[in-house]
Amino acid sequence: MRIYLFFLLVFISSCTKTIVPSLVSEKSIYVDRFPAIKPGLTTIDFTLSYDSLFALSQLKPGSVLYQNSSASSTFDFPLDVRLLAPIQLQAIQKDHISLSLPVRMVAKPELAGISAGTISGDLAMKVQLKWNLSSINALQVKEVAYDYQWIQKPSVKVMGFLVNVSGVVDQLLNQKKELILAQMQEQLNASIKKIATKPFVFQSFFTDSPSGYRIEPAASSALDLRDLSFEQTSIKGQLRYLGGFKVVSGQTNPTTLLIPVKDLPGAGKPVLPFQFQLSGPELMAAIKESNPSWKGNGAFLFQKEGLQFQLAQFKGKSSRLEADFDFVIYPDNSLGIQVKESRLQGLSFPASLFRRRIQQKLQSQAAAFRFQSKQMLNRLPSSITLAKNGRVRFQKIYFDSSSVLIEGAFEGNWSLVK
Repeated sequence: MRIYLFFLLVFISSCTKTIVPSLVSEKSIYVDRFPAIKPGLTTIDFTLSYDSLFALSQLKPGSVLYQNSSASSTFDFPLDVRLLAPIQLQAIQKDHISLSLPVRMVAKPELAGISAGTISGDLAMKVQLKWNLSSINALQVKEVAYDYQWIQKPSVKVMGFLVNVSGVVDQLLNQKKELILAQMQEQLNASIKKIATKPFVFQSFFTDSPSGYRIEPAASSALDLRDLSFEQTSIKGQLRYLGGFKVVSGQTNPTTLLIPVKDLPGAGKPVLPFQFQLSGPELMAAIKESNPSWKGNGAFLFQKEGLQFQLAQFKGKSSRLEADFDFVIYPDNSLGIQVKESRLQGLSFPASLFRRRIQQKLQSQAAAFRFQSKQMLNRLPSSITLAKNGRVRFQKIYFDSSSVLIEGAFEGNWSLVK
């Protein structure tokens, strides 16, 4: 009876249905070195809140707004002006803003070469700025105006007593007002020009990137800002980006990402190329994370001859599974795994009776696996969003001696809110 049962089990296992491989558009290709990203041009409609703007500028209570340790063309005595509280901003028109700056002024004037003591006072300063906002390279202040009110009137100690000198300071500021405005506008425009011609700090927009991923812009990347406007709570405009980016898993950005600012044309059909790289251990960690019940010690092998997956202790301590496979792109623009051949060793009884069935189940599970293109968006910062009519297109899959690289492009407009 047992011998009949044995042959019946063997017969059933041998009659399992053969899996027909699905049609594929692209298969993974071995390369000695991964290709560089081919740059594309895309546009991003961005909204940057004033809170984020001031956080990026690092202007905070205690920041120095003006300081000279000796006489200057504006003030012939040492003067220190610092921010007392966060700046408040109000949009008046598209190109016109008003800033409220609570500041502390500390001055050390001299009379006939003799120190007149230290004058200190707190004032609420209102500064109005009118801008040229056509582009980042043309960004400059066209007009400046200011007014102020004393929060704590300036005083100086004379023979141990505090003496109010607000009238003297008011007169001085009134006399110097035109000179102060001209110098303020000149300093602001010099500062803006210096910032506009320097590389743009790309990393600041990706502080909310998913943990465990590093974003690297293409080496030939460039940025341009257009159509800027001041709204009630934010500054808005269009960011044009020429280039692409690479997402590397399992690492953080070691240095600040800097991209030069240039004049760029508008994008006809926005395309943002990308590359996504994963090493063998990172692939293994992702599989274990998505399958908590996973058993055995698995590893991916990347060889010039092809890709291989090995799993020790698959069915018992002495068992071993090996599978030759390809990463593939299917016609529906999803990514998958296609097993070419599998080998089982060291299976104990009764698993050894179902060798072929186990291999076919492995093929079936691999064929059912799909990584949809929209899942790529989960690897990006939450502050950036692809428009509803946008799409993610996978193009090529490469592998070298240690990792796999997925290449593709985002097509469509973007929005960035921070």
